[in-house]
Amino acid sequence: MKRMKRISFWNLWLVSIMGGILVGTIWANLLGGELLKQIGYFDGIFQTGKGLDRDARRQLWGYVVRQRLCEAGFGGLLAMTPVAAPGYLVLSFGTGMAIALVIAVFTLEKGWMGLGYWLGAVLPHGLCYGAVWLIFVAAIKERQDLRKIRIWLLTGILVMGGCVLEVWVNPWIVEMFF
Repeated sequence: MKRMKRISFWNLWLVSIMGGILVGTIWANLLGGELLKQIGYFDGIFQTGKGLDRDARRQLWGYVVRQRLCEAGFGGLLAMTPVAAPGYLVLSFGTGMAIALVIAVFTLEKGWMGLGYWLGAVLPHGLCYGAVWLIFVAAIKERQDLRKIRIWLLTGILVMGGCVLEVWVNPWIVEMFF
């Protein structure tokens, strides 16, 4: 009897994200154009940083920091539980679905330029948040102890860097290119 090889966690994680993107794309196509337009008009994303005075930008900063720290804290706490691997696979599937749905709405509204608008909406701060996600996934895969202060310090620095990029740099980039 042949022994089946185990699928590595990284392959499962990649399949989970790609499966989410596939299901999200199919779902977006089944929803139809009219319903996707009702989901939301995303030009507000590109006008968030434009014309904000200093106080409004500070309020946006406070909101983004609270939101991202809560998300990173939830991700870190989930990574320390016994259900971390399946939990992250489910979250990755949901992330893939959300990515596909947002790209579908952008391309519906802007045509092929929607891909550029989507990249403008998630870069460069998405790289910092993605790095935090990968740190937690790697810790789960390697069964590392997340109670080490250096891991939390690194993720905190990445989250705060992402917040700075999201609130202060990204609106400037979007204004310049879009």
